[in-house]
Amino acid sequence: MIGTSDSAPPAPGTLAFAKMCGAGNDFIVLDGGDPAPGLARIVRLCERRYGIGADGLMMLRPGNAGVAFDVEFFNADGSGGVLCGNGARCAIERARILGLARPGETIRFRFAGAVYSGASLGEGLARLDMDPRFAMGEPRLIRVGDLLLRGRFVDVGSRHFVVDVDAIEDSEGGRAFGDLDDVPLETLGRAVRHHPEFGPLGVNANFTELRGGRLYVRTFERGVEAETLACGTGSASSALVRWRDGQAEPPIVVVARSGDELQIGFGVRDGQVEGLTLTGPAFQSFEGRVAP
Repeated sequence: MIGTSDSAPPAPGTLAFAKMCGAGNDFIVLDGGDPAPGLARIVRLCERRYGIGADGLMMLRPGNAGVAFDVEFFNADGSGGVLCGNGARCAIERARILGLARPGETIRFRFAGAVYSGASLGEGLARLDMDPRFAMGEPRLIRVGDLLLRGRFVDVGSRHFVVDVDAIEDSEGGRAFGDLDDVPLETLGRAVRHHPEFGPLGVNANFTELRGGRLYVRTFERGVEAETLACGTGSASSALVRWRDGQAEPPIVVVARSGDELQIGFGVRDGQVEGLTLTGPAFQSFEGRVAP
């Protein structure tokens, strides 16, 4: 279990945790062999007023069958079973702290049932090696109220719809927003996230803008049900869309809402992506214990 600097014995029933941050995405990490908390407790722990506060919660356990560790991931609403890119990078960094991985060593681990690799790179950076066999749809138009949005659906282990802010039209066919900061993500992002075009599962809604050689991304995250300060799989999906549309070449630097930068690296052979990586800041904020 996770230690703390407090020499007093822990109160019975308290839960040890570590708080991790990846480019603005924050996570509660519980390590050891204990069962995952129930849904209600996960939601409570992730709640920012009554709990610890986080975009998600991870159970990190020693691995087997050729993996260094195993991660069970839950969004803030208790849902799970999907890849969280920044969560995976934070898990890599936490594994280094626990001695399950050495700095600079590429290790294999299981996240939400699938096997990935990655490394803690030092200086507060961690890299996730993603599956390059992503799915990307053709450009499509969806209507939200008086707005017409052009974007692409992408699945990199998590479902996303990526929209270029320049390609959002108002009712008269003009550009709806001056720049990315003008987009009302709380309302428009939520509408895209639940749009009937994407069925009952919905999508994460990403809005992007190329500026000064960098790709700025804002994401309304499914499972958090709000805009987050960063989204790793959303950043990767957004970068892949810009590459596919001929607007950017790897490595692509993504600027998250937090202001932190994520680098999306990959090679291309015969038009196919190889070696897809997500690299950026990941660090432990603090450790502690919380009452049951």
